[in-house]
Amino acid sequence: MSLTGWAFLTLVAVAALAAFVLLVAVWPSLSGPKPTKIAARAGLLLMVNVLVLFMVTTQVNAQFLFVADWKDLQGVLGGRVTATALHRGTSASRAAGTRVRGKAASAGQQLPTLPKSATGELSFTVKGPLSGVTGTVVVKLPPGYTDPASASVRYPVLETFHGYPGQPRQWLRSMSLADVMAQQVIMRRMRPALIVSPQVEVPPGVDTECVNGQQGLPQLETWLAEDVPNWVTHTFRVETDRRSWATIGLSAGGWCAAMVAMLHPAQYSAAIVMGGYFRPEFGAAYEPYPPGSPLASRYNLVSLTRRSPPPVALWLETSHTDSVSYGSSAALLRAAKPPLAVNATVLRHAGHRISLWQNLLPGSLTWLGANISGFRSLK
Repeated sequence: MSLTGWAFLTLVAVAALAAFVLLVAVWPSLSGPKPTKIAARAGLLLMVNVLVLFMVTTQVNAQFLFVADWKDLQGVLGGRVTATALHRGTSASRAAGTRVRGKAASAGQQLPTLPKSATGELSFTVKGPLSGVTGTVVVKLPPGYTDPASASVRYPVLETFHGYPGQPRQWLRSMSLADVMAQQVIMRRMRPALIVSPQVEVPPGVDTECVNGQQGLPQLETWLAEDVPNWVTHTFRVETDRRSWATIGLSAGGWCAAMVAMLHPAQYSAAIVMGGYFRPEFGAAYEPYPPGSPLASRYNLVSLTRRSPPPVALWLETSHTDSVSYGSSAALLRAAKPPLAVNATVLRHAGHRISLWQNLLPGSLTWLGANISGFRSLK
């Protein structure tokens, strides 16, 4: 019986309903001040509430696939997940080191003075001149950025993309990206980087999938892949070489991370994709362009990979039981060829959840530091 199948979900719902009917039927006979009857009433109420909560939990899990099946649940409880490592296309270092013609952000001649309190996490409202989009960008400065001794140091940039629904601080809060990165730096597995976390739900609450819509709709791809990098290079001391720019995202943010990197290889050399996918998945409330349009073709990254793979290095995680990410991830792996590089961690039984990606984060950053020269530790 499947953990997310209709039979199990129906069984749990019937059990909750039966417990409620039992409670109503026997309640009159349990009235009175005797301790045994008070305990019986309390026990029945507790049973009904536990079953109702269990029913809600199983229904939500079936919808969002936090735990995919019984073996995944066993892995969650025991901390064991079976994984297969796959490599497709060229090497990550070769893909990231390829020279790419195209438009990328240039360094600002004179950077603005940051507030004296700018020692860690900063929040800005940024209006993109190319896209017309205004949104929040959260920036986490690397340790020592404001020290006078580091005044000439320029840093690589890791641009993060949160899932849906979510907010820009998801990678700093839920995923503890800055703390994990600091540990990797201490172990000399990568160099310190500027973490840039833009808002992707514009307007708020809308699942835009980070794409440009047709005329009159938000131009999110332009904002995320052009306006934000241009603003970063004119605000902070960062490298501008593509080998020093990478993206990272989870779930819907994984799609965004892959999309902006693969469609803008002159800006980004690598992407880390956790539980993401390679074709946009719009909700019923938002249709940025009609099926079959040029924009629909643009955002099919599997077709792009078959037709003209970009020189980008991808680290991706998916699972056979993750219905959100597996289908298009498997298709991308089948299509991948040079100059694209794909390093994949394919889990046998795993769901679609933060705890899984938290455990994979150190390894993905190790991959970034080992293969992408702009993030390599300066020993």
